[in-house]
This record gives sequence, structure tokens and C-alpha cells, in this order.
Amino acid sequence: MTTETGACKPRILFIGRATLDVLYRLDTLPEEDTKAYARAFHAAPGGPAVNAAITHALLGGVSLLITALGQGMAAAAVRRELNRLGIQLLDLADGSAYEAPLSTVLLSAATSSRTIVNPPISSVPLRRLTGSWAAEVPAAWAAPPPVALCDGFHLNETLPLLAACRAAGTALCLDGGSWKPLTAELAPLLTAAICSERFRVPGQESGPEATLAWFAAQGVPFAAVTRGAKPIFGSDRGRRFAIEIEPIDAADTLGAGDVLHGAFCHFFALTGQFEPSLRRAAQIATLSCRSLGVEAWAHHPPQSPAR
Repeated sequence: MTTETGACKPRILFIGRATLDVLYRLDTLPEEDTKAYARAFHAAPGGPAVNAAITHALLGGVSLLITALGQGMAAAAVRRELNRLGIQLLDLADGSAYEAPLSTVLLSAATSSRTIVNPPISSVPLRRLTGSWAAEVPAAWAAPPPVALCDGFHLNETLPLLAACRAAGTALCLDGGSWKPLTAELAPLLTAAICSERFRVPGQESGPEATLAWFAAQGVPFAAVTRGAKPIFGSDRGRRFAIEIEPIDAADTLGAGDVLHGAFCHFFALTGQFEPSLRRAAQIATLSCRSLGVEAWAHHPPQSPAR
């Protein structure tokens, strides 16, 4: 684990999906009705918000995760890893029959593609949070944090709390993997939106320019669109920029976007600077692609961000 020498430990709230991901790296994806042995295997917590919280913790920050875990084997495995990393948890499924999803991920060594199989979407109702920070979160978090990240999942349960955080001065960041219900209601509250190229506003044109323009129209000062190995396109209060991605022989790109979001939130909490924080986060996300899992980059000490 790496931390930044002399840096403070920013507190960041992460809200969103939690899974247990079981990854198999194969030479090629198997044909139907066949058996295959993987070249490599890795099992670890997954989900955009979870991986972002892990990344922030590995950088030396303090993470509070609001998600749904419930009961079952997958939930127990995720809890063990969160405890190991010192990540505090507020479980929206506590006391319910909900079971955290077990996701199977097939990674092709030949093409670097990923094929993901998820269980059916759960219909178990989750706890809906109020807009009272003090009533909902652990007492150790006496006040809303400087930065919060939401991946678009569980907005029905957490939007009032996010609105209260924003009113208290928290900078809200969206991990926009794709459009989700209540994204339109969340957008006016956002300080930053970092979306994948798959993100598309219903009824609007697709593409980075359309995405950046839509968030600007919602009053979001900072926005960016990630495009895998292609350059990131961003807007810093109307000023456009691009971030080149270092070409590598990727072993696992599954959680790269999640790592980028977690690292961005960490550096943004320290500096308040959008583009420099995103550039540093992109470097760490690239490091994370070199091995299976989202923690491999932690063996390479990150450079300190500009103050």
C-alpha cells in the first residue's frame, strides 16, 4: 500500500454498486458447450463505487462507502476486504434478504476484451436515507466530507443525502458509466462528471462533445469523457483539454475507470484542481491495467500532485 508522504488524509464518501467479481483470464473465450482452463484467476470486490473507495484508501485517504451488501457468500467476502482496507460501510441492505451480486468476468488475453455475466437484478427493497447527515452516517464522520462520488446506482435511496451534502459544501462527482434512472435529477447538484464514452443522454446525440455540452448546460463546471486507450476529452469551466493515455500491454482493463475515479477524487480533495487531478488519476488507472485486479498499481508509488 502506498500513501503520500506528508499529505493529509482526505475523507471521501462513495455511493454505489458493490459486487464480488470473479475474473478468469483466458487465451481466447471458450466456445459454447466446452471446458477451458484460465491462464490466471482473481477474485475481489467489484463495482464502480467500491473500487473507487479502495483506490482512495490505497492512496492513504479515508473512505466511507454507502452500498448494498446484505447477506450471503459474496457479501461476506466483500466485507472482509473492506475491513482489511479500513473502509467504513453503511449497508443499505442491512437486515434484509438482499445478497450482493457474484459477477463472472472473462478476460480475453488475445483481444483484451471482457465479457461479464451478472445475476438477475434483485427486487429486495433497500433502506432509503433521509437528508440528515448526522442521523444516517457513522458518528466518526461528524460533518459531510469535502468530496463525494456517486456511480449512479442506489440514487433512489441516497439522493436526499447527496443533496444535503451538496448544500453543506461537498463537491459531488459522478462516475457516469452509463445513463441511469435519476441521473437528470442528480446532474444539477454535480461539481464534476467523469463519464465513459458509452454514456448517452436519452434523446440526445451520442459522443464526447454531446456529453460535455449536456453537463455544461446543467451548470456542471467540470466534465470529462474517458475513451479506453484513446485520449480523455475534458472541460474545465469551459476550457477544453485532452489527456493522452500511455499505450501498454493490458492484462485487465475491467476496473480501470473505477481506479481513475477514486484517484481523481483523492487528488481533487487535496488540490481542488480538475485537470491536474484527472491527469494524475489517468496515470494510476493505466498502471492498474498491467495486472489482474485494481490494486496492482499500489506497488508503484504515485507522484505527489501539484498544490
